[in-house]
Amino acid sequence: MKPRKAVRVVLLDTQEQVAIVHAQNHNYYKVPGGGIEADETPLIAAVRETKEETGCNCRIIAELGNSETPIPGWGMLDISQGFLARVVGEKQTPQFDDYEQARNLTVKWFPSLDNAIATIEAHTNITDPNAAILQARDLSYLKLAAAYLAEH
Repeated sequence: MKPRKAVRVVLLDTQEQVAIVHAQNHNYYKVPGGGIEADETPLIAAVRETKEETGCNCRIIAELGNSETPIPGWGMLDISQGFLARVVGEKQTPQFDDYEQARNLTVKWFPSLDNAIATIEAHTNITDPNAAILQARDLSYLKLAAAYLAEH
């Protein structure tokens, strides 16, 4: 499997709403994030990916840990670093790239972390088993964010 270094960002706005990306073509949910480019640190990649996928500038407030997720059908080992962030300034329109547009991505703002977690836990009709793996990975980051916020 080809390793791919990436970032995942749990993004909250000033009303504690959480940004979740819906990949409509495969009907799964994910947190904002993506690959780390060669000239980027994980923090820079997290801010860039958040801006692209949500339209929001953000401030990273915590690291949520790392994960290694094999995605067999895509021949990929996803090596992700997770972050918790807050929106800075006004929300803008996401700037999805061609790949993301082809997957028909949209950003949705859930009323709370608990609501996002419950909705995603109940969402099991995913059309691609590899996408289901991604959704499970990102659900774990949402739970890590909730635990972090409960402690701080």
